[in-house]
Amino acid sequence: MIPVDGAQIIKDWLKTRAAADHPDLRVVIELPDWKFGAGPILVVADDSGPMDIWPVATSPQIRVTSWTSGRDRTYVNWAMAQLLGQVIPGVACVLPGTGILDARDPKTRADLASFTVRTRMRTTP
Repeated sequence: MIPVDGAQIIKDWLKTRAAADHPDLRVVIELPDWKFGAGPILVVADDSGPMDIWPVATSPQIRVTSWTSGRDRTYVNWAMAQLLGQVIPGVACVLPGTGILDARDPKTRADLASFTVRTRMRTTP
């Protein structure tokens, strides 16, 4: 059995949905060279998770972080609602993880807002 890339599946799905809801929002897995004053970016990452249901599925914890110029939770609130309120093709289950945590990146002065969700991803043969 082969694990799937849950972060990639979720990133692609959020990117498609953001095109209609937030056309100015970039959804990525790897943060590009972001500079203060640049448009908002949503970064999706896999923080790993338990392997207690292997070989049927994996349970990655997905972290979503918004990068904005000034405190703005619009995008991270939207992403949380999407992930917890919709069915995502390729994802067996999405469960609440952590609430939203604010931070500031000292290098870029970006305002960050992050949350996590717990997921279940079916493996492929």
